[in-house]
Order: sequence, then structure tokens, then C-alpha cells
Amino acid sequence: MDGLRYLYLTNAAMLVVIGVGLLLVWRRHRGQVHLRDMSGSMLCAALLSAGYLMRDAAPAPYAMLGPVLMLAGAIPNLLLLAVSVSGLAGRRLPRAAAALIALGTAAAVLAPEPAGQLRWWPLWDLAVLAVLGALAARWLWRSHRLERWLGPQLILLGLSQLLLVVYGDAGMAPNLCAAVLLRAGIGILYGLSALEGGLREAGKLAARFQLLTEHSVQGVVVTDGKRILYANPAVRAIYGLPLGQGNFTVIADLPPESFSDEQLLRQHRLLQEGKVDIASWEGRREVAGGRELELRFEAWRVEWDGVGATQILITDDTERNASARALVHQATHDKLTGLPNRTVLIQRLKEYCYLADGSLHCTLVVLNIDRFKLFNQSQGHVTGDHVLKAFAAKLKEALGARAELMRLGGDEFAIVDPDEGNADDIAERLHNACLQAVKVPAGEYFIDASMGMAVFPDNAGNAEALLRAANAAMYQAKRTPGTALAMAEQRFEQMSSKSLDNEQALRKGIRNREIYLDYQPKIDAVSGRLLGFEALARWLRPGVGTVSPVEFIAIAERTGLIPELGGMLLEQACRQIAIWCADQGDCVPVAVNVSPMQLLNRGFLELVERILVDTGIPPRCLTLEITESAAVDNLDDTRLQLQQLSALGIDVAMDDFGTGFSSLSMLRQLPLSGVKIDRGLIDPLPAPDAVAVVKAICQLAAALDLQVVAEGIETLEQAVSARDCGCHALQGFFYARPLTVADAGEWMRREQAEAAAGGALAG
Repeated sequence: MDGLRYLYLTNAAMLVVIGVGLLLVWRRHRGQVHLRDMSGSMLCAALLSAGYLMRDAAPAPYAMLGPVLMLAGAIPNLLLLAVSVSGLAGRRLPRAAAALIALGTAAAVLAPEPAGQLRWWPLWDLAVLAVLGALAARWLWRSHRLERWLGPQLILLGLSQLLLVVYGDAGMAPNLCAAVLLRAGIGILYGLSALEGGLREAGKLAARFQLLTEHSVQGVVVTDGKRILYANPAVRAIYGLPLGQGNFTVIADLPPESFSDEQLLRQHRLLQEGKVDIASWEGRREVAGGRELELRFEAWRVEWDGVGATQILITDDTERNASARALVHQATHDKLTGLPNRTVLIQRLKEYCYLADGSLHCTLVVLNIDRFKLFNQSQGHVTGDHVLKAFAAKLKEALGARAELMRLGGDEFAIVDPDEGNADDIAERLHNACLQAVKVPAGEYFIDASMGMAVFPDNAGNAEALLRAANAAMYQAKRTPGTALAMAEQRFEQMSSKSLDNEQALRKGIRNREIYLDYQPKIDAVSGRLLGFEALARWLRPGVGTVSPVEFIAIAERTGLIPELGGMLLEQACRQIAIWCADQGDCVPVAVNVSPMQLLNRGFLELVERILVDTGIPPRCLTLEITESAAVDNLDDTRLQLQQLSALGIDVAMDDFGTGFSSLSMLRQLPLSGVKIDRGLIDPLPAPDAVAVVKAICQLAAALDLQVVAEGIETLEQAVSARDCGCHALQGFFYARPLTVADAGEWMRREQAEAAAGGALAG
């Protein structure tokens, strides 16, 4: 019995050694999972042997644990063995087969055995191992040279169970010896299979490395710091040298302009000492044929033939960097002239204007070609481009090397010079350059330019403010005919800022309906009765106060807001006329000023018709006043529009008469109802020369059956003189300043009451 006990222990120990060995092999080759499963089967078989030993040799209280250990070892032993064999063959154990093995094993282990012998467990073990062996032989016989012997070994392992079936306990010793030898053989087979599999994987990796590197467009070099151990074809293509062919190449023997052995040795040392994980550097290298390349290097530590080495990845960035530089140049330079653009200007100004303590100075000139559209309109864009290029070349030649010339776009240039003392010299050079003719294929042209000059830090404390100051000075220079240069002043920038502020505020004012109308009476020159009103626009800007109509009307015309503003005021006046008609039964005519942009707009007539329909006012209650300049500049279009307005029953009068270039022929052609003499001709009254002019206008108007209104009447003498000259209506502060809606309505009610009283007295 003692010999059998030692045999059990030896069997279990051998199985543990084999199982642990296979487990250690699996840790080096994690991809071969069947090794792990076979290791588990061996360890569970050792547990089964321990169960047998405890059942047969342990004292009574502990002998009961034998079947438990036998069951705990037997089921996973066969399951893991089946899973491992299936995995080695590249297959998976079906769930039904696994369940059958588990249930059958449990039944065989727990079934009562005949006295003095083992029968059910050996028979079941024999059946399972025989089936697995047969399947393994079928699956592996043709595919693997070494693994093909697994099937026969499993069958022999199963047949060894016959010793127990035939001889009972007497066959236990030879069974244990045969089982441990066969399982050792299986373990050795698995170990050798793992080694062969590892070699195959290493071969695959080597082939993959060769495939990747041999066909890579990036250079791959392996070096020990002194020699080139490996170089792929891309390295040979980059350097034009037969590297990596034949014997190892000593780096010190290579051309120093192509290989920096000092840099390479330093990076190699850092990597091998573990001070860095990945090293990267770049540089220009002169290679075979005299070509200069821009190369980028990345390196890391590797093992090569069992020795530490450095693998270097070499990338030729020459074309990529050239393309990047081309893109940067394209983004920062003007395509037509090749000059730096606005982006570079801002960058330069920030470089020069980073100190505001006076230790650095910078002169900036913004230059704009006057009336450059004439070149494009009259000569074409090709000639215009030639003029720009020739003018830019002339400016560059005149400025010399110190000042930098840039094109900001269109017909605008900028000159930057970091020398404040050079400002006067720059101004003189630019002025002289503009005096010379520009020669292009289409001929010679003289160019006028407006220039604004600003100096940092005298005129501004930063780059953006300096550019604003120079721009404001340039626009001020445009007020001077011909080539002109203006030095930056604070008031220029304030004017520009105020102008922009007013433009934005006017847009909001129109949207929020901040502009309203006052009404100034027109008085009969003889009877003193109220003949009508002129609607005058007023803007009470929030936070600022009253803004002059001269200012905001000019802004509206400049920004193209006048059609919107004029349409809003015309509708406002007509709605007020409708209210007065509803309250008082009638209304005197109200004159509304119409700008040339409104009058010549194709949709103006439709706008007037719509407003008349919407408000329901009689057309006779509305008079439109147009400026003399609008009629002169667009006589044909004006005549057509006035004819259509007259057809609607609306009277049209000419405002500011006598200040423009109107002619008798024009007055005869236009369907006008009257003219308003400009206040500039009324102010001198009753001076004899002024009387003569006003009287001549009244006689001309009488001949054409036109009513005459004199505006700007501020004194009794002016009123009497205008009446005597023949004016029909008078308007001015002498009679009333512009009235609010309420005061104008009260004036009309008073007039109606007086008229009614006069009629009653006459009756």
C-alpha cells in the first residue's frame, strides 16, 4: 500500500510539473491558448490522483474528501483536454459535447464500483480519450508534422485504462506509470509545438518587417551607433549610396555632409541609456548628385541579433516643406504684384509696435490710387493690372531696401519703415514717384494718389490704432485734389469713428422709427392765410440728442439708406394727412421732399400708389418736392416719373430753385406745379440786386403758370419784398418755426374757424 501511495504522489507531482511547465510556455506565447488549456488539464489530472490517494489511504474522516477531489479533478480534466485538442486543431468544442463530457464524467466518478476493482470511470475515460484521439488524428494528421502524433498518444492514454478494468486495483501501478509517461509525452509534444509555433510567428514577423521596410517610402536604418546594420531601399534612394548591401557600413566612412555621425552617436547613446524613449531631430543633408534634402529623423531602441541597437525612421520632407512654404507665401503675398499683403502688414506692425515707451519707432503710410476705376472702365482690367504692377515696381524702386512695400488689395498699398527719422524722406520719395508717368504696354499714365502717414508711438499706441490713424489721414488727403499726403491727427480718426458710429446709429434709427416729421407752414403772400405745410425730417438720437437733417440725410444718401428712409417718411406724412382729414374734414397740401435716388427708383411710383390706397388721402393733399440737381442730371427719366405722378393727381414742385443749372427749356418740359426759391436768393432781400433776381424768377414762373414759394423768410422786410416781387407763398421763421403735429393741427383748426367766421360776416 505504501508503494502505491508513493506512486500516486509521484504521478501527481509529475503532472503538476508538466502543467506548470506548459503554463510558463503559454505566458511567452499568449496566442497559443491551447497550451493554457492543456496545462489546466494536467493540473486537474494531478488533483484526480490526489483524490484517489485520499480515498484509498487517508484516515476515515478525510477519506470522504477523496470522491470530492476526484470529481473536482475529473470533470475539468477531460473538459480542458477536449477544449485544448479542439483549439490545437483550430476548432471549437461544441456546447453539447462539453455538457455530455461533464455529465458523463460525474456519473462515472460517482457510480458505485464493484468491490476490489474500478470499472465505470476507466471505461468512460477510455471512451472519451479514444474519441478525442481519433478526432485529433483525423484533424492533425495531414496538416502538422509534429502534432499528428497527439491522436495516437491520446488513444494509448485511453487504452491504458484497460489495466484497471481487467486487473482492478492490481493494475493501478502500471496504469499510473503508463499514464504519467503518456501525459509527459503529450506535454513534450505541446512544448515542441509551441516552440515551432513561436518560430513560425517569428518568421512571419520577420517577413512582415521585411515587407514593410523594403517597400516603405520612408527610410529605415538600424545602427549600433558606429555601423549601419540594416538599411532599406528607401534609404539608398534618399542618399544615393549602396547602404545595407553586403558588409556593414561604418558611419565614420560616410560623407559628413550627408551623415552627422556626432548627432547620430549622441541620440543613440541617449536611447541606449534609457534617458529618452523616442528621439527626433531634423536637418538639411547634401546627398549624392549635389541635392540638398530636408530630412526628418525619429529613433527608438530595438534589439538586433541579441544586442541593443537604434532603429531610425528617415522622412524626406523636402517637397512637403516646399509646398508648405509655397502655401504660406500664397497666403501672405499678393498674387498680382508679389508684394506682402495685409496679413504681413499686421504682423510687421505688431513686431515694430510692441513697445509704447518710445524706445522704438515706426512709420506707416497708407496709399490709395485716386480714380483707379477709370483704368478698368476705360482701358480694361488687363491694362489696370499692368498699371498696378508697374506702379508697385516704381514705388519699390523709389523706396529702396529699408522701407517695406505691401499691397492691401485693389488700389491700396502700405509702406512700413521702422525708422521714424525717415518719415519726411519717405513722403518725398512717394510724391516724386507719383509725379512720374507709369509705362505699360497700352501707353503711359500719370497716377494721383492719396496718402496718409502715421508714426508710432506719436500718433498711436499699438498696431491696430496706427493703421486706423493712417487710414483716417488717407481719407483726409482725398479731399485735396491731385497727389496729396496728410499726417495723422486725432481729429481725423475721431471724424472717421463718428461717421461710422452715425451710420450704424441711423440704421438702428430707421428700424426703430426714431426719425419723425415736423411741419412748417406756407403762408399766402397777400392774404396771410395758411396754404400748406412742408414736412421736415427730424432725428432725436437716443443718448446724443438732435441730429441735423443735413448730416443724417447725407449719411442716408451715402450708405444707400435714402430709399428706405424716404419711403418711411412719405408714408408717415400721408398717414398724418389722413388723420387730419378725418379730424377736420379736410387738409391743406403737405409737401414731402423726395431725393433723386427715390425719384429714379423703378418702384417709387408703385410705392406712392400703394401709400395713397392704404391711407385713403386725396392726391391733391400731397405735394412732392424734388431737387433741381435731380431734374438736371436725369431729365428724361425725371420727366417720365413726373408725368406718371401728375396722372395720379399729385403736384410736384422744384425745391432749391436758383442754385443749380436749370434752364427755361427744362422747366417747360417738366410737368411742375411750382418752384421754391432757395433761401440763398431770399436772404439778401430787399437789396436791389436780390429783388431783381427774385422778380425775374417770378416773371418766368408766371409765364409758365407756376406757383412760386419763397423759403427762408425771417424778417418783415423780406416778406414784403418777396410779395412785391411776385411770390405766391412765403415760408420761414418769420411766420413759424417747424411745428409739432399737435401745433400744426391746431393752426389748421384756427384757420378753418377764421374762414368760417369770415364767411358768416360776409353773409
